[in-house]
Amino acid sequence: MRKLPGIAPPAAFHFGRTMQAKTIGIAGVTVPGAVDCLSKMHRLCAGRFPPLHHPRFVLDQPDFGAVHQAQDDDRWDRVADSIVGSLDRLAGAGAELAVIPANTVHLVVDDIRARSPIPLISMLDVVAEACAARGLKQVAILGTRWTMARRLYQTPLAERGITEIIPDEAQQALIQNAIFAELVPTGGASAVTVAALLEVVEAMKAQGCDGVALACTELPLVLNDANCGVPAIDTTLVLAEAALNAACV
Repeated sequence: MRKLPGIAPPAAFHFGRTMQAKTIGIAGVTVPGAVDCLSKMHRLCAGRFPPLHHPRFVLDQPDFGAVHQAQDDDRWDRVADSIVGSLDRLAGAGAELAVIPANTVHLVVDDIRARSPIPLISMLDVVAEACAARGLKQVAILGTRWTMARRLYQTPLAERGITEIIPDEAQQALIQNAIFAELVPTGGASAVTVAALLEVVEAMKAQGCDGVALACTELPLVLNDANCGVPAIDTTLVLAEAALNAACV
C-alpha cells in the first residue's frame, strides 16, 4: 500500500478505493442547494476514503431563473426538460449516477427518470427512509408551496406508515417567501425570517408532528435539530449520503 508521508490511511481502505468509486453527477437546480449537496458529500467522505480522497464529482448548474419561471407558469414539462438536459450533459462528462438536490422538481421525477441516460437517486425514497429510520410517525413537511400543496411526500411516507402534516396556506406563503426572497438568492436568512420559520415549526408540533422534513434544500442552511426542537430531516444530507453509498458499491 502506498502511503502519504506522515499520514496513515484508515485501516479499512486503500488508495485504490477512489478509483473504484463511481462518478457522481449533480444536476443543480438552485446554486445554494447544489453547493450544499457537494459540500456535504465531501464531508461524508471522511472515514470512507483515505485522507484527501473522494469520488469524482460532476456538476451541471443551469440558470435557475428559467426553471423557477416554468414552475410559476405550471409548465412542469419544461422543468423536466431542463433537468433531463443536465443529466445528458452529466452523462457526457462521465457521470455514472446522478442526484437532483432539489425537492420540488421531484414532482416530475418519474418523467425525468424515464428519460435519464444514467441511474437517478430519488430524494423521495431516501427522505422517507430517513424519517422511518428515526422512528417518526407524523412528519411536518416544510418546502416550497408546490412541494407542500401538491403533497409531494404523502405517498412515500404513507408507504412507511408515516403521516405527513402540511402547514396552512398562510404558513406556506411565509415559507415560500423565505425561500425565494432570501434563501435562494443569498444562501441565508435574517434572524427575523428564521424566527418566523421556527414559529411554523412550533405550530406543526402543536398539531402533533414528531419530526420535520426540511423539504427544500435551502432550509437546512438555517434550520436543524437544535433550533427546531424535534428531529429535522436534512433532505440534502440524506441525498448526499445515498449518493456516496451508491457510488461505493
